[in-house]
Amino acid sequence: MSLYIKKITTSASLTRRLKISMILTTLPLFLLAGIGLFLFQKSTNAFNDAVEGIVTDAVPVTELKDKIQQTVVPFNHFINRHQLDDKTKFLQLSRDIKKSLANSIKFEQKNHSLTNDIYRSAYLKWRNAERIADKIFNEVDRKKVYISYYLLQDFYQYVIETTLALDKVHLAMQDRVNIRYQKAKELRSNTLILSSFIFLLIYITTIISTLVLHRSIIKPIKKLELWANNFSRHQKNHQLLTLDSYKEFEFIASTYNKLCQMLYDDQAVLEQINQKDELTQLNNHHAFLESLKTEHIRHQTYNRPYTIMLINIDHISSINENYSPHIGDLSLIQISKLLEKSIRRTDILSRYYGDSFVVILPEIDKHEANITAERILSSISEHVFKINDFKFGITVSIGLSLVQGKQSLSQDLRCVDFALQKAKRSGRNQIHFCHLEQGKTNDFKLHYFTENDLKLLD
Repeated sequence: MSLYIKKITTSASLTRRLKISMILTTLPLFLLAGIGLFLFQKSTNAFNDAVEGIVTDAVPVTELKDKIQQTVVPFNHFINRHQLDDKTKFLQLSRDIKKSLANSIKFEQKNHSLTNDIYRSAYLKWRNAERIADKIFNEVDRKKVYISYYLLQDFYQYVIETTLALDKVHLAMQDRVNIRYQKAKELRSNTLILSSFIFLLIYITTIISTLVLHRSIIKPIKKLELWANNFSRHQKNHQLLTLDSYKEFEFIASTYNKLCQMLYDDQAVLEQINQKDELTQLNNHHAFLESLKTEHIRHQTYNRPYTIMLINIDHISSINENYSPHIGDLSLIQISKLLEKSIRRTDILSRYYGDSFVVILPEIDKHEANITAERILSSISEHVFKINDFKFGITVSIGLSLVQGKQSLSQDLRCVDFALQKAKRSGRNQIHFCHLEQGKTNDFKLHYFTENDLKLLD
């Protein structure tokens, strides 16, 4: 060991050789960078200004809509609990909304009369909502037993109309966004052309630098590349040879085996963690995608049908609000156990995201899949959830898609997503099957699955 250390310390220094070589070969790069940086920065700044203009049009409207939704929570709490803090929070949020709307009116009134009119309409509707809220608060303060149903209806109606007015602002801004977007695309194209030109000059200079440094750098790197290739093939027992090179490479060689051993020791633990959902201990989102790929390959090879079932908990947010997020998590654990009891051993159950679960049902037709879905629906809806001192019920909505043709996996997932959305719109606590053509409509948008997952599966 001592002899090996001595060999490392007496080797030539790669750092020193690199410093000398780079000083002699990279001086032209500074001149090219100085010339190109000014032009590149100028074009980039113009591009950023155009993109920032697009973002600043949409962000204030989105923030206003979110804030309007936030005011409903303390309003409802005050109606139910009669807590002064809820009333104060509502009034503070309401003032902020009116102030933001008023500022938007001042900002837009010079050049965009249509947008200004829509902002003014939203301002007036919210002001009416606030006045009705004051009347409701007065009834609560007078300890009136029953609050006027019509006042509550009018308040929520004005809240909805204010939100719809802000949606119209998005549409009114569309022409300006399109113009700015076209400008941003043109500037981006110019920037790419300029960057390509600078890159070409730097590339020519880099070739010269590479020729100078070839003997000092390339050969040791080739050896390291060979060892890295062995590592990528999971050859656990391969050992590094001692490099007769610079001390930096010798140091890499001396520590490589230690790092490999650490990685192999942790690999089994990491693989297990990567496949399990932390809360429910079911297969997680990543494991579901891998299982779905495997089942679809088996389906295409042997022409065996299977069914994809997407399950979503109805009104899970109300459980978190009425009890606590912790109670909501415990409910998910109980639901996962009910799901495990309701399916076959050959079925593959996974937690997809949040309050959504997905089941792969191999070699099953539409009738059998519907029986399984009915069993899941009844087992959950009939179950009384007893957590701590709380008792409550939960329902789920289920979408199903039978895979028996030559369609792609992305088409199948769009189909089952469509079925679940239909079950939700039909009143929840329901089961809906999807025919493949239903998921191909132009106006259909994914709600539960993600476009990124669909791209990974194709």
